[in-house]
Amino acid sequence: MSRFILGVTGNIASGKSEVARHFQEKGCALVDADKVAHELYAGNHSLVLQLAAEFGGEILHPDGGLNRKRLGAMVFGDPHALAALDRIVHPHLLVALRERVFSALRVMNRVVLDAALIVEWGVQSELDCLVLVTAREEVRRQRLMERDMLSRDEAERRIRSQLSEIEKRPFADFEIANDSDHEALMHKADAVWEAVNKKFGE
Repeated sequence: MSRFILGVTGNIASGKSEVARHFQEKGCALVDADKVAHELYAGNHSLVLQLAAEFGGEILHPDGGLNRKRLGAMVFGDPHALAALDRIVHPHLLVALRERVFSALRVMNRVVLDAALIVEWGVQSELDCLVLVTAREEVRRQRLMERDMLSRDEAERRIRSQLSEIEKRPFADFEIANDSDHEALMHKADAVWEAVNKKFGE
């Protein structure tokens, strides 16, 4: 069986994680960047203290843990604050993600990395293939409002904090448009999976 690292990316509420989990069911080890970030915040107290020094003690829970919701509310819509967050967190996160991917490759030949910021990080060259999951902005906005109980303005600020799909498209080997239902999304994901396997060999 061929060995490859498959990246799945997409902007917030695009459905990228559904696609990544579907690929996991096909026989890939899954590395979820959001889960790794959660673990990083929980296990790296010095990182949390750096964030508190930058953004203030109000981003901490009473027990000293990071209040990610409050931090998110502060940085989304503020490019300077978001850049500061990226500067502090992303070097640690990228090290952790690379460690997870290579650990997974020792056990399985195929790894899928689920991460929204693959293009922003500039790490797409470290992957064998990149799948971009897209959805119309109005669809993503509605999903965000319903899923995370956000106001229209809050959802809009989160959408605007990321590179546009147009900017990410040139870096993708495959694109999956997720503007319909789950069944249609899985059908498209199956087609991409077949194409990836054809490209790298069964």
